[in-house]
Amino acid sequence: MEDIQLKESEYKSDDPVRFKDGSEHSTLSPRFKVLLLAAVCVVFGLVVGVLIGFFSRSGGQVSEETGFGGLLTEGESWVPEALMSEVDPSRIERYLRKLTEKPHLAGTEGSYALAEYVRQTWLEQGLDTAHVAPYHVLLSYPDPDKPSYVALLDSNDDEMFRTAPREPSLDLDPPANISSVVPPFAAYSPSGIVEGELVYVNYGRTSDFARLETMNIPVAGKIIIARYGKTARGRKLRRCQVRGALGLIVYSDPADTVGTGPAASGRPLYPEGWFGPGTAVQRGHYLYTGGGQGEPLTPGYPAKDYMFRLNESESEPLPTIPAYPIGYNDAWHLLSAMGGPDAPSSWRGGLNITYRLGPGLQASGRARKVRLNVNVNRQVRPIHNVIGVIRGRVEPDRYVLLGNHRDAWNLGGVDPSSGTSSLLEVSHAFGAMVKRGWRPRRSLVFCSWDAEEYGIHGSFEWVEDFGKILTERAVAYLNVDMAVRATYSLRGRASPQLAPVLLEAAKKVPWPVSAPEGKTMYDVWRKRTPEVEGDPDTKPRVDLPRSGSDFTPFVHRLGIPSIDLAFFQDTSMGIWDYPLYHTAYATFHLQKKIIDPDFVFHRAMSQLWAETARSLADSLILPFRLSEYGAVIGGMLEDLESRYGSQLVARGISLDWLTSAVNNFTTVVETFDAEIAGAKITDPFVARMYNDQLMQLERAFIDPQGIPGRKFYRHTIMASRLYSSATFPALGDAIYQAVNNNGDTEGAWRNAQKQLSIITFTIQSAANTLIAIDLTS
Repeated sequence: MEDIQLKESEYKSDDPVRFKDGSEHSTLSPRFKVLLLAAVCVVFGLVVGVLIGFFSRSGGQVSEETGFGGLLTEGESWVPEALMSEVDPSRIERYLRKLTEKPHLAGTEGSYALAEYVRQTWLEQGLDTAHVAPYHVLLSYPDPDKPSYVALLDSNDDEMFRTAPREPSLDLDPPANISSVVPPFAAYSPSGIVEGELVYVNYGRTSDFARLETMNIPVAGKIIIARYGKTARGRKLRRCQVRGALGLIVYSDPADTVGTGPAASGRPLYPEGWFGPGTAVQRGHYLYTGGGQGEPLTPGYPAKDYMFRLNESESEPLPTIPAYPIGYNDAWHLLSAMGGPDAPSSWRGGLNITYRLGPGLQASGRARKVRLNVNVNRQVRPIHNVIGVIRGRVEPDRYVLLGNHRDAWNLGGVDPSSGTSSLLEVSHAFGAMVKRGWRPRRSLVFCSWDAEEYGIHGSFEWVEDFGKILTERAVAYLNVDMAVRATYSLRGRASPQLAPVLLEAAKKVPWPVSAPEGKTMYDVWRKRTPEVEGDPDTKPRVDLPRSGSDFTPFVHRLGIPSIDLAFFQDTSMGIWDYPLYHTAYATFHLQKKIIDPDFVFHRAMSQLWAETARSLADSLILPFRLSEYGAVIGGMLEDLESRYGSQLVARGISLDWLTSAVNNFTTVVETFDAEIAGAKITDPFVARMYNDQLMQLERAFIDPQGIPGRKFYRHTIMASRLYSSATFPALGDAIYQAVNNNGDTEGAWRNAQKQLSIITFTIQSAANTLIAIDLTS
């Protein structure tokens, strides 16, 4: 079988033929080519004949004596325990300390230096190969000579107040030099100076803008201020842009970074605690990434030197109005000066002020308007992925991929170096197994991505580069972005057929500290984050992998089954992301002194990640359970019927064909699972056939034309919904738009019927991949 070759060829075509040693040879004559081809065919036929004869005589059984040992064996029994025992929290701590010494923003020397560190570490750990895979992508940086800011102006246009240029350094143990961390900025924002009245729009969701409209509060020609959360930064900015706003200011409200309720007042702020101080500012990119296209100038294709690039004015995701982020200390000065009606109660955050909507500022104060001054440069720069490989002993052309991004807005104490330190420990543990004589059945591919923070560019470009290979050969992709951002419970996201292997691995991993819920990760996970609230026998909750990290191009572009893991916080605090996210205060100190001082949760994550990967790489038959997919699709059909059944009946639209396809799929996957469970595999070609069907099922849900409005999101089950909640994404969105359409109602319902036919066809086609079909019938 073909060995793994996920790097650029070192050979170039030429005439006459030029070989790698520099010598030249004349091209072969046609007669000689025919003779050579005939000889190759004869040899191939003899080899196949010997193999067929061998397996027919031996019933497919292999033995060490014949030289074919291991083709039908499971992984060696000693490896799971030895692999998990190899994971060392003190080594993870050393990795994290190294990774957080200096900033490593994508496209900088710091990021390239860490790429070389990762590559060299993998070679020292015993991986077979490790190489750097570069791309040239459009990135964005603040102008070092012209700091961006927001100011309040009086009637003479003199500045009364100006926001802080960066977060102040704090005395820490261990120390952290954050002075070299990139200042707060909105990546990909255009530069510009705008002045005008201020309007507050809560989180900047579509519903928030709609509410302002019902209150007759104008947005066009105004500067908008919104708080972080609930929706992506780029979507907030795009909603401002299409409504004619001049610019956007985004701030972190204490309600979202400290929490709400009586307990919030006593929560310790960084550096004493985990919660966000008023000086903390969240960085991030402001691309409109609803299309999932990766790098903005080469959509759909890898950002290589030879690739045609759009002009920036032609790139749909790039914003056209300026944006800037601030902390809540600075936001207080702006919001407390605002005039206009009081904000609705649900829009009021945690600042000790009266939240008002605007437009404009209070007449009783001196401030008359706001100036937003943004200075940001866009540049095409090189980024550097690192790819390391442990080749499989039986199926080297089947890949189990483990990935994490390396670039950070800050020192990366949580995002992403918490995950990178775990990835390096997982690769160390597997390397130690190789040094003890073990090899996985399939190849393990370790991926350190660059430029994830700018829009998942590193993994997108690599997937676009090697998509044809990965579509045929990738078994699964396992992602850990922020391994440990808190220590309450596990957040697991997985393609349905991968959920069982993840849960089985969780049963083998001890919970890192004493807990009343149980001793294993599975026990605590299912009690603290249950699939069914209140059910004592429930499984842990495993969500679908929608978007937001490096698994996105694998599952949405190619249909590769994926898992995404993180330890996270107790959401009953009212905080849905960790409060220091993308701020300069995400330091080594944050992990060592506050989140995971002994790195035992990092160890648990590394053990879970390693055991899940080992099971996928070493099992004779891939441990997928396809009936889990049937349950997910059946649940989507139920949601569709309960949510929109009456509207569909009123329009004369029947779900009978979709119901039939879902029932067919459910029956087929259950039958297939039972067949595999009862099979006695005596032929390696039969094992290969089963595994190919298991691998390729996910691909069957890929629509080459993409989801409407998001052509690079092609997965008809996994894609995020724009409007609907738990049903088929394209169909649910189409019906929602038809139900709520005030214009071309007939055209909207025709589109709903089109999407109904597409998802019906797709589900039936997926079922067909698991059954024998007479293509001549």
